[in-house]
Amino acid sequence: MHEVTIVVRPDPKAVGDSAIVLTPTAVENYIRAHPALEDFQRAVCRTEDGRQLLATVWSRNRHIEPAVDGERAEMAVGPSLSETPPGVALDPSASARRSAPEPLKVAAVLQAAEELVGMPLAWGADPTTGFCDPATFIAAVYRRALGYRLPTTLDGLWEATGVSVPVWDVRPGDLVLLDRGELVGIYLGADEIAACDPSAGEVVRLSVGPGSGLTARIADVRRLF
Repeated sequence: MHEVTIVVRPDPKAVGDSAIVLTPTAVENYIRAHPALEDFQRAVCRTEDGRQLLATVWSRNRHIEPAVDGERAEMAVGPSLSETPPGVALDPSASARRSAPEPLKVAAVLQAAEELVGMPLAWGADPTTGFCDPATFIAAVYRRALGYRLPTTLDGLWEATGVSVPVWDVRPGDLVLLDRGELVGIYLGADEIAACDPSAGEVVRLSVGPGSGLTARIADVRRLF
């Protein structure tokens, strides 16, 4: 089994790609977001003097669930989803938001995303702490906007969340997954997504339009409402 060692040192002021909350989820998201590490299956976090703080193992076999990428995807093109999408648990207190007309749902998702633009990256962080990572950003936006409880791992978003629709059918509020889910953004319209981008070290707006360099990296679009 291929193993990578991550050296960790305390730094309360650290932000960006080198900042991490020491949990298995945080380590998994960090590994998934860095394709150069994709061959590793085990990570060990140690202090500079070699003391082990955490070890975690994950699978290299990533399979998109049939409910996400199966026949239902064709039925979901165009109209709103008529049922709870795969990978979503519902907060009962937010039922009124989910029953709102589609334009209000879109507005709520985009507003929640825009409010987090500029939030610094820290792997595994909950946005309530003032930091987030590529997966916890997505989860926070949909929970604030619609009361959705989404996976907080990149694997969970890639494998089991939403209903796949063609790229040409993308609309505001959809998830846009780049590569194999190494980066996930929320489509804002006008060829832009909001995403917690490791290379920027914070939540930013990114162009995914022609000439952006990201268009060819779009692997999937997922509808959540």
